[in-house]
Amino acid sequence: MTEWWHNRSAIDAHVHVHPDMAAELLDIMETNCLSSVVNAGILEILGLPFEEGMRAFRNVLGERMAYFTTPDFGDTIPGFGERMAEELERKVEAGARGLKIFKELGLRHKDASGNLIPVSDPRLDPLWAKAGELDVPVLIHTADPVAFFQPLNEANERWEELQRHPDWHFGGPEFFDHDTLLAQRNCIIERHPETVFIGAHLGNYPEDLAYVDVCLDHYPNFYVDTSARISEIGRHPAEQVRAFFLKHQERVLFGTDLVLGWGVFEDCRNRVFSEKLGFYDVHWRFFETNERQIDHPFPIQGRWKVSGIGLPDDVLGKLYFRNAQRLIPGL
Repeated sequence: MTEWWHNRSAIDAHVHVHPDMAAELLDIMETNCLSSVVNAGILEILGLPFEEGMRAFRNVLGERMAYFTTPDFGDTIPGFGERMAEELERKVEAGARGLKIFKELGLRHKDASGNLIPVSDPRLDPLWAKAGELDVPVLIHTADPVAFFQPLNEANERWEELQRHPDWHFGGPEFFDHDTLLAQRNCIIERHPETVFIGAHLGNYPEDLAYVDVCLDHYPNFYVDTSARISEIGRHPAEQVRAFFLKHQERVLFGTDLVLGWGVFEDCRNRVFSEKLGFYDVHWRFFETNERQIDHPFPIQGRWKVSGIGLPDDVLGKLYFRNAQRLIPGL
């Protein structure tokens, strides 16, 4: 094994895994030194019964998985925020350990009158307040890569990815723009200081570390994860990225966005199984070494290379597991 080989336990704080794939997930965890995972929203997204799904996970993974439930935005008649809060409480009592919000909030979810629901819609305040009351974090994905909001043509640096997933393009006038969506998210973080919010995908602005830095400085209840954004984080000068991770070493969680059994992302599953070590191995190399010209783990996001940031062991320990253990019940 090479000198940078990852030899410590880690928690992957952002995966989406179907219960039928629990045994395959366990195999990947054992191979890659993962002690636990945070599995986000897959049961509700795929319409799987909550209790049955949780039993299937527990039968294979025991206590090595924390599940984050996602609310039902199919029910948006008046009072939906209160009902979502009540459902969150029931599911936490039944074993959920957090709340997952997908990017459709602010982009696609509409109320019963057909109006788009902003991320900062006050009708959702009971839900955010309930998460704080229950002491469970909110893993929130707001907006998407900046390129997804730019003109859809060959000059768009995510052209290849958007050709494969055209519904990921949000450049039309019917959508809020990228920065407006993040401003809406920041409103709820500020309105609910007792609730912990984890901004997925480095707060969904890895293209601008200075912006994420300001958010982390301004909102003490805001955290971020690294899921599916090594491709963007690693494009910045390595010393700049390293300084960001050192400054915010208590506020960043390791996550990959590993997907198993969710058809639209089946290419992710195929890559992980063809390179059982390779997918996580690239993450360890990025965080633990000073290598340059590394192939990042999501080539569909862009064919560029990234630079490792060589974090010290104490910071790696916080990134890989201690921050998640502190924030997420049951880990």
